[in-house]
Amino acid sequence: MFAEDFHISQNTYGNPGIVDMPIAGSFPDGQIAVSTSFFDSNLKNTLSFQALPNVFATFRYSGIGDKKIGYHSTSGYATWDRSFDLRLDILKNQKLLPDLTVGLQDLIGTGIYSGEYFVASKTILNSFRSSLGLGWGRLASSNIIGKNGKRNEGGPFSGGPTGGLLRNNVLFRGDVGIFGGIEYKPKYENLKFNMELSSDNYTKDKSYSSFSPKSKINYGVTYTPNDSLQLSGFFLHGNKVGIQLDVMSNPSDANGGDFLEKAPQPFYSIPIPKNQIKDSLWKNIQLILDEENVEAIGYKINDDEFTIIIKNYHYSTHSQSVGRTLRILSRFVPSQYKKFTIILSDLGLPITKMSFDRNEIAYIVDAPNAEILTKKIREISGSKAQIEDAITGENYPTGAWRVRPYYRFHLFDPDNPVYYDFGPRIQLTSLLKPGVFLRTTLEQSLVTDFDKIYRGEKGNIPKVRTGLSNYLNTTGPRIRDLMASSYFKLDRNIYGRFSLGYFEPMYAGLSVEFLHMPIKSHFALGAELNYVKARSFKQDLSFREVNGLSKINGHFSAYLDTGFYDYIGQLDIGKYLAGDKGGTLTMTRSFANGWNVGGFFTLTNVSYTDFGEGSFDKGFFIKIPLNSISPYETRASITEKIRPIQGDGGARLILPGRLYELYSDYSASSIDKSWARVWR
Repeated sequence: MFAEDFHISQNTYGNPGIVDMPIAGSFPDGQIAVSTSFFDSNLKNTLSFQALPNVFATFRYSGIGDKKIGYHSTSGYATWDRSFDLRLDILKNQKLLPDLTVGLQDLIGTGIYSGEYFVASKTILNSFRSSLGLGWGRLASSNIIGKNGKRNEGGPFSGGPTGGLLRNNVLFRGDVGIFGGIEYKPKYENLKFNMELSSDNYTKDKSYSSFSPKSKINYGVTYTPNDSLQLSGFFLHGNKVGIQLDVMSNPSDANGGDFLEKAPQPFYSIPIPKNQIKDSLWKNIQLILDEENVEAIGYKINDDEFTIIIKNYHYSTHSQSVGRTLRILSRFVPSQYKKFTIILSDLGLPITKMSFDRNEIAYIVDAPNAEILTKKIREISGSKAQIEDAITGENYPTGAWRVRPYYRFHLFDPDNPVYYDFGPRIQLTSLLKPGVFLRTTLEQSLVTDFDKIYRGEKGNIPKVRTGLSNYLNTTGPRIRDLMASSYFKLDRNIYGRFSLGYFEPMYAGLSVEFLHMPIKSHFALGAELNYVKARSFKQDLSFREVNGLSKINGHFSAYLDTGFYDYIGQLDIGKYLAGDKGGTLTMTRSFANGWNVGGFFTLTNVSYTDFGEGSFDKGFFIKIPLNSISPYETRASITEKIRPIQGDGGARLILPGRLYELYSDYSASSIDKSWARVWR
């Protein structure tokens, strides 16, 4: 499996490494990994992401120590620590020179694991890889060969008195330690044997742990049965045995396979003669498109052009729904109509317009590069706000309901790191007429320990989010949301939304939003204004008062599709729920198959001390489209947003159906990313 490329494995910190020590190099671009390592009184749980070919980021939540102090009696560990690492490859894939990586360990955190390093690695004869590095901080607690100034970390909480700050004042300062190791890959391709010289003597754990290393040499063996799983065993520090499990996935390659989908119909060079068609043209198109899981909303005939308005509710990419529609049009639309125009719509609003010459498509559709050729003849633009003279069916009102299981986790309480909640969720939706959408979600906990969550308010500003535990404690029947929204277009590029109701478990109110988003532009601007009231803890229809709540809040937003490795940037500037003013920067890597991975942070005029533990709001998120792990097409997905610490500063209203999250998927750049699926 790795005959030519020496496989890089994860160390106990979840970084490219040997056992404890790091190596140079990186994983395949886009790879996401979840890692759990354990030895003695050390448990490390890691989520990592190869954000760019040369940039690697890690979030870690660790249980440390066997001393009967702190949280040991409730969780089994004396303390729990959050930390964030960042690595940059300086040299990579050189023929003669070694790979060279610089790493910042525990860059944002309490500082227990803080350390920096330069490490070089070189593969020899495809069977050996040797590594040698220089470390600072924790990686210079042993094998000291020099010193670079003084490292004033201020005790275990070097991320500031409230934690969570950058440790830029100590980077590459203090003693310098040396570490290294060698990895050997035998003929059995799935195995790798490791040995390293460690420069970490675990002195930073002494306050919590009785563990004391007996040796600086660590040994390990790694078994990699496939590209998604890795098992490791260690003999560490002369007296301890450890194990590790790594699960990897790469969104770039995550395609579940749509082998349960029906094969697409052919593209007809000559349509079926009228005398062989039993029903009307439109009735046939509607019927067959319905079988293809595409909803036909309406149509318009003008000179030599046939225009159809569709909604894609099934396919993971809009491109595929366009291709399926073109095939059906070619079957039924008379040949005198030489131009096919497809308008993609959502919630009854026309969004993106694409036009094609049917004769040119008939000529190229079976070519090996048909997708590329089709894109060249495609005309794409924003649709008008209204399609004059369009003929539509009796599509409104529509309604749907579904009952599905839900899950929730509440993380990072050191007394109990994982709380769980499972139960049924009932959701009712209705589109009363184009743009007018109703939504209700009801929940009931069945298997839960959310009633045991007790950590609550903190900091010195209005308690607009840290009272969350009072809401989580409610495990009976509850209204998650109950809202009405009106979506509209002012012209081709300007969208609007009015929303009224119970938006989320904590807040209800009124929201107004506008978005300027030209379909062919990489840049969009938006503005949102909200009036909110706090809901009661029972999450029924009643309210409560929150002292200091800024009932009027909102933001100006700017969005940029950078075109750089699929990254989308978002900047929100405005007033938050606690009345603080500032901005939130969000970076999202939006993969062509629907996976999203990103992070955010918010800085406002609230001081770090007033914010409390964590210093400022920050976190990361991941969206997993279910079509990537299933044998059929679906637009359903799972989204998780994780905040290491929830505070009141930088808290924003949670509101389903914001305009950019609804309509950015219809931009030309987003459609182009998945255009390879147009004829699937």
